[in-house]
Amino acid sequence: ALVSIIGITSVAVISQVLIPFLFDFIITRRVKRKFAPWTFFSLFISLFAFSYFMIAGFIVLVMGFILVKLNPLFKRQSRYLYHSLLMIFNRSIVYIMFNFKKRIINPLNERLKPPVVLVANHQSFLDILEITMLHPKLIMFIKQDVFDSPLMGPVVRMAGYYPVTSGGEESVDTLRDKVKEGYSIFIFPEGTRRPDGVITRFHKGAFLLAEKLGLDIQPVLLHGTSMTLTKRDLLLKNSPTTVKYLPRIKFGDKTFGNGYAEQAKLVGKYMRQEYEQVRAEIEKPAYFREQLIYNYLYKGPVLEWYMRIKTKLENNYELFDELVPRQAEILDIGCGYGFMDYMLHFVSSSRTITGIDYDAEKIATANHCYHKNNKINFYATDAMEFEFLNYDVIILADMLHYLQPDQQKALIEKCFRHTNKGGIIIIRDGNKDLSERHKGTKLTEFFSTRLIGFNKTSGEKLSFLSGNFVRQLAALNNFDCREIDNTRFTSNIVFVLKKP
Repeated sequence: ALVSIIGITSVAVISQVLIPFLFDFIITRRVKRKFAPWTFFSLFISLFAFSYFMIAGFIVLVMGFILVKLNPLFKRQSRYLYHSLLMIFNRSIVYIMFNFKKRIINPLNERLKPPVVLVANHQSFLDILEITMLHPKLIMFIKQDVFDSPLMGPVVRMAGYYPVTSGGEESVDTLRDKVKEGYSIFIFPEGTRRPDGVITRFHKGAFLLAEKLGLDIQPVLLHGTSMTLTKRDLLLKNSPTTVKYLPRIKFGDKTFGNGYAEQAKLVGKYMRQEYEQVRAEIEKPAYFREQLIYNYLYKGPVLEWYMRIKTKLENNYELFDELVPRQAEILDIGCGYGFMDYMLHFVSSSRTITGIDYDAEKIATANHCYHKNNKINFYATDAMEFEFLNYDVIILADMLHYLQPDQQKALIEKCFRHTNKGGIIIIRDGNKDLSERHKGTKLTEFFSTRLIGFNKTSGEKLSFLSGNFVRQLAALNNFDCREIDNTRFTSNIVFVLKKP
């Protein structure tokens, strides 16, 4: 009897307490805050990294106490040794997080000699580690709560760091002595972290210090840290990070204005422009693949598998990203689960996307992703019944063959009427004129509609397009037509129809 009671109690506790708690901890509580859900690997690597940070931090604290507090001799050398330990400690933390790639771009081989005021944009806690690992002779301005914290406080105080609230002007004489010893000053001029990566207004303090101390300014750009370790989150993701040195700005250089106030504005503008170039280089669809995967976690193992394979075969929708302007009103007809729409949105949040599909289950899944916001909307509806607005881009990818020829013609003509001047219609479908390659297209449709069942049909036979039909219809409606043929084994052709 006792065994039975224990068994029943255990089942009740697991089913009514433990499982709901884990579900809330791993998924519900996090997605409400727009954070990615935990996975076993992400939980392991995050716990490993933060455990290493705490243990190594304690060791550095003890070493610092011995070198700086207890050592009565060679104070200057001891403090430099302590700074070197901090640099090694921070570098070890960054590189022991093996799950993401790190890149440092230093084209002019900058060594911070002579000393500078180093300014960087601020996205994440990782920024501090990635900057202070670069050079041992850095004096950082930090927030008061970090300066006063029981663990980090003693570490940064022994390093001679300054709380921001103490102000740079009152510290000029002390800092001047540090500069003579070869130390550079490191400040985040924004004053706070921005998890979206946007560089906001620069405060004047760093530039006032540079003016008072007669120092050059060394701009450094940080990219990817907000994706890897988001503000107020402990989940360590796999996104790569980049540290890029920009050319140092010489003391007295009037290119960036007269006086520290004007310099703060112009250097901020310059760094924003350079940052956009870095973003354009890095933030391709492949960069956001992990974010898309997190978006569809815990929606069923089959769907997760399908999403990974589908997006891999699509090269993360890179072609569509290249065709679609970064700022556009977009309609995706036959959007399915919304994989492509979320990817287009991740690459550029200036895109406003509407996805429609007649499969209500797919639309429900797309609407239930934690990255859903008012810039991306999904509706379960029939394309011919949906009330179109006017769009810069209309996408019909792999869906027209589910319609009969008269329906195909009516839908494309409806798209013609609702395309803005200069806008485009992107049609991708099997071209039955390519008879040999078309066999491969038919085979893939057999798998997706009958064998696996991911795509629903109306029950009627699939009707594939003729390339001549698309060209003639475009010409009749005064649309320019170009074709992209980038497949070897299927007849899928991308038709780009542009309204003059």
